[in-house]
Amino acid sequence: MHKFQVHLVFTIIAAFLLMLGLNYIPLFDWDELNFAESAREMVLTNNWLYTQVGFEPFWEKPPLFIWLQSIGIQIGGNHAWILKLPNVLAGIISVNLVYHIGSQAGKRMLGTFWAIAILFSFAPFIYWKSGIIDPVFNLFIFLSIYKWYQISQAGINEERAHIYYLMSGIFLGLAVLTKGPVALLIMGLVVLATTIFRSKWYEIFNGKIFLFFIGFFAVLAFWIVPLIQANGQEFFKHFLEYQVTLFKGQIPDHNQPWFYHIIVLLVLCFPSAILAMPHLVGNIVQDRNVDIWHLFMRSLFWIVLIIFSIATTKIIHYSSLCWWPLTYFGAYQVYLIYTNRGKFHYWLNIPLFFVGSALMIALWAIPLIAIIRPVPMALLSKMDAFSSAILLSSEKWNWLTLIPATLFTFWFVPWIGMSFFGKKPNPIYLYVLSGTVALVTYFTLLPAVANALQGQITNTIKVYRKNGKFIETWGYKTYALYYYAELKPKDFEGLIPENSLDESVIYPKQESRRLHAHNPNNKQEMYVITKNNFKGDESFYQKFKDFQHVSGYVIWARK
Repeated sequence: MHKFQVHLVFTIIAAFLLMLGLNYIPLFDWDELNFAESAREMVLTNNWLYTQVGFEPFWEKPPLFIWLQSIGIQIGGNHAWILKLPNVLAGIISVNLVYHIGSQAGKRMLGTFWAIAILFSFAPFIYWKSGIIDPVFNLFIFLSIYKWYQISQAGINEERAHIYYLMSGIFLGLAVLTKGPVALLIMGLVVLATTIFRSKWYEIFNGKIFLFFIGFFAVLAFWIVPLIQANGQEFFKHFLEYQVTLFKGQIPDHNQPWFYHIIVLLVLCFPSAILAMPHLVGNIVQDRNVDIWHLFMRSLFWIVLIIFSIATTKIIHYSSLCWWPLTYFGAYQVYLIYTNRGKFHYWLNIPLFFVGSALMIALWAIPLIAIIRPVPMALLSKMDAFSSAILLSSEKWNWLTLIPATLFTFWFVPWIGMSFFGKKPNPIYLYVLSGTVALVTYFTLLPAVANALQGQITNTIKVYRKNGKFIETWGYKTYALYYYAELKPKDFEGLIPENSLDESVIYPKQESRRLHAHNPNNKQEMYVITKNNFKGDESFYQKFKDFQHVSGYVIWARK
């Protein structure tokens, strides 16, 4: 089959699988709703200079991903599938990109296996269908690193490296414009590590490096120059301060132990994380012209893992850039087996068994907890008040939510059994297993999870807003109120006259709505949402009474 035809086939398959049911699952609070709300407000206010939430500057993120979502809203409307579309496009590009890289090295079968691995590993498949920033962010960083790898190969291939320097800088600029300066840190450390190992300092210290910086700063200038001209430097001051806060782990809800990302990668990047193990510490190369590429991939993996293991603030997708080298090395392991230049290492059965078992147990446990009624007291006693209320108030889940666990069990157990007994089962089967289970999970398990966690409170917010009632959250962080209530700038104005808007302030503080919720200056009907474990002060209880319980939340009415 011609290479173009293979790209066409991969494009059709990836587009079909990633677009399938894209509107089936609502956006999750926090991250998906965070970016969706920023995009909604960008379109509503026509402010394309910086991101905002609650019509206040949102210091955490630069605007590129929000721009993409906002353009989608303007073209197709404010729908979940529109807001997830940037990641779908990133997934389609990524599948074709990795096939191209594999075939460019003269190994089209390796490219094919990598395309399968990056699409069908468990968590990557689900994340391509999400509305968070990281898939697009990771793609730009990877493209920058890939272009730098091409710089290292330019002399061997008798090519001029000028375009590679320029493109590497452009892609790195796009990565920074997507999520922030951590892209510069990762890229810089990968280049430094590979340069030290190869002693090729002339790749950095030569005149062509200016092309890299021209591309990098040209992309950033597209945003920074208009923003500084219009609003000064305050946004960047707060933006950099937040990045430092994030790295230091001063966000308690996200502080996790140092080994957090190791466990996350092993379980969620199944089966690639296990199949890749032989190549993460040793240079097992059975083909020419890939040893330098392996060095780049190995450096990328360890640098990302170390950085986000050191950082106290940890969220699942922070280490998702590791999925690129893990899926590559997992695919390379399968490629070696298929071409009879390598073998399946028997010791891999041990981590495959434990990680596969952990994933299997999770797929069984999550729905069973929500299906079994009454909920065992032994379980409830180990849960906090908020979590137990969520569980007890959720509808009994449909037995269809057990399909992912059933499929995984009946496919994985025989495979691992044959492998333990030396029957040499087909390793590509593991990718078919993980991809199929991920797809079924998306349609059966995730909707039930979304409904249990946020379905009732989301519907309540919509009803209160539809009836014209003033409602505000208190004591916890959420983006659901702003997004689902479709708040507008006027909803934040004129509530506290003494805090009137000062037009001379570049970034007006729109706190009057939240202050008004606790210090009302009239007798209007008013409601405040808190979690059920909220502990107010005497002043709060003097003003509000317990009005309604919704899932794990309490709605307080003004007395």
